[in-house]
Amino acid sequence: MMKAHHEEIEKLEKRIREADHLTPEEKSLSLEKIAEWKLEDKAFSLLPNELEKLSEKIVPILEEIGLL
Repeated sequence: MMKAHHEEIEKLEKRIREADHLTPEEKSLSLEKIAEWKLEDKAFSLLPNELEKLSEKIVPILEEIGLL
């Protein structure tokens, strides 16, 4: 995974953990999927579309860090 993408993913993970508007279950599922995609080296290309499917509440976070 490219370094810039890795940094963006780390920002996203941090924002998800800190998000007050996500339930603990939404946070856990989102972070679990990101970790899985990182291992498969698919994380950056899958993030916006797949996370949006998990919870629409993630869209503002994706927009904040420029992934949407």
